[in-house]
Amino acid sequence: MVRNKSACVVLLFSLFLSFGLLCSAKDFPGRRGDDDPSKRYEDCRRRCEWDTRGQKEQQQCEESCKSQYGEKDQQQRHRPEDPHRRYEECQQECRQEEERQQPQCQQRCLKRFEQEQQQSQRQFQECQQHCHQQEQRPEKKQQCVRECREKYQENPWRGEREEEAEEEETEEGEQEQSHNPFHFHRRSFQSRFKEEHGNFWVLQRFASRHPILRGINEFRLSILEANPNTFVLPHHCDAEKIYLVTNGRGTLTFLTHENKESYNIVPGVVVRVPAGSTVYLANQDNKEKLIIAVLHRPVNNPGQFEEFFPAGSQRPQSYLRAFSREILEPAFNTRSEQLDELFGGRQSRRRQQGQGMFRKASQEQIRALSQEATSPREKSGERFAFNLLSQTPRYSNQNGRFFEACPREFRQLRDVNVTVSALQLNQGSIFVPHYNSKATFVILVTEGNGYAEMVSPHLPRQSSYEEEEEEQEQEQEEERRSGQYRKIRSRLSRGDIFVVPANFPVTFVASQNQNLRMTGFGLYNQNINPDHNQRIFVAGKINHVRQWDSQAKELAFGVSSRLVDEIFNNNPQESYFVSRQRQRASE
Repeated sequence: MVRNKSACVVLLFSLFLSFGLLCSAKDFPGRRGDDDPSKRYEDCRRRCEWDTRGQKEQQQCEESCKSQYGEKDQQQRHRPEDPHRRYEECQQECRQEEERQQPQCQQRCLKRFEQEQQQSQRQFQECQQHCHQQEQRPEKKQQCVRECREKYQENPWRGEREEEAEEEETEEGEQEQSHNPFHFHRRSFQSRFKEEHGNFWVLQRFASRHPILRGINEFRLSILEANPNTFVLPHHCDAEKIYLVTNGRGTLTFLTHENKESYNIVPGVVVRVPAGSTVYLANQDNKEKLIIAVLHRPVNNPGQFEEFFPAGSQRPQSYLRAFSREILEPAFNTRSEQLDELFGGRQSRRRQQGQGMFRKASQEQIRALSQEATSPREKSGERFAFNLLSQTPRYSNQNGRFFEACPREFRQLRDVNVTVSALQLNQGSIFVPHYNSKATFVILVTEGNGYAEMVSPHLPRQSSYEEEEEEQEQEQEEERRSGQYRKIRSRLSRGDIFVVPANFPVTFVASQNQNLRMTGFGLYNQNINPDHNQRIFVAGKINHVRQWDSQAKELAFGVSSRLVDEIFNNNPQESYFVSRQRQRASE
């Protein structure tokens, strides 16, 4: 009897002690009780067991816990955080501050957004490395990589998912796409203006991926996307710009200190806009979006450019609002009330006009904007514009066409020293291996899908070149690897960017069921003359091996020069583009 009483006392004491510890853990700062959704959910369910009577009442209580803590918090815990949403919320908070403090606030928002984007990219790369280290089967690796992409990456400038290129076997020595610093997925674009009627995306700096791209780090690439019947606000930029239209039709107008230039723009039209020129655009189409690739060469800070809007409301603001009234009133000979209406914008007027870089326009306004526009065609016909696709292709046959405009031949490109190109590759065709002697090409996929294969001797770990103390060790490792190469293979789809450094052999392949369309910018280090760039083919009818001396062929390949000639001269009819179907049929 005494034992039973002692046991009951001990049991009651243990229950009171456990309850006290539970309460103290709940209220103790730094514990995970208040911060952990699963803990809150379990505490709520436990209270249901103690405080309710009957199974029905307990089920109702647990359902309430689930709706209050379970589903919502579980979704929040597993949902990847959205830097774009936080950036928009930060911008909204900036609008509530005083006007003089808004630019600094917006700069802080942009800086934090870029840091979060970089952090997300690092997490994505680490996740992919984990997939390749832990998973042995190819299908498991692919599933793991897809999960990493869904968790850490977003799709900023294209809403749809394009069809993946056909899967190919990964051979030993091949550089996996997850470790590929030359492939910028369409998610690598960062939103500068993301609005209802259009978007303006900026690609991250090239050298952030690989040190060999430092030579082109002064350039920046962006994508301007305007919805149908949309007007893009007038602005100037502290950069020389090359506009290359990839989709839709519209009007581009810009003003220099001398005169006004206005052009009808369609896919293939190239327009050079000098730094400081005020430019505005309009999408003439009622259905299609106007999409333009814009290459920037900043004149102030290499790799960084800014737009300046004379007219605006909140984002963007009019830069004239930054001047004091003591300056504006005498400069415009106008009373401050009228200046506030024009540059500051009354609230009712801002609601009528809308906000943002992109404004909806009527069809009458769009037609009026295009009345004086001309359509550029010949390379010498216009001072600042030409149609790349109206030129004679540099290479062409039944499998594809390649267009190219160089500064030597097109005066519109001389001040910027940029080559512009377009590749149209029919389905199942190959642009044979080649390399450029001086130019680094930045390729944008505009339609279809396929893949690129490139030979690279430079494959440092993604994290190594970010640490200064490891640079010397990395240089020694690269010297030891000299003469050893890896194959870099990248599946390409619409919106992707692929960078080909000078002298890196590369080939492009269209998928079996879709044509592949790409545009490109040939970029040069500031000390290099673009006129000296040569494209050298290593296969096809005019490959450079054919010109070697017979003795050089025998010494280099270790076989008779006759066998070398038989292989390198085996395709006398096809120069630049070949069909994969013909090769498979011959097998």
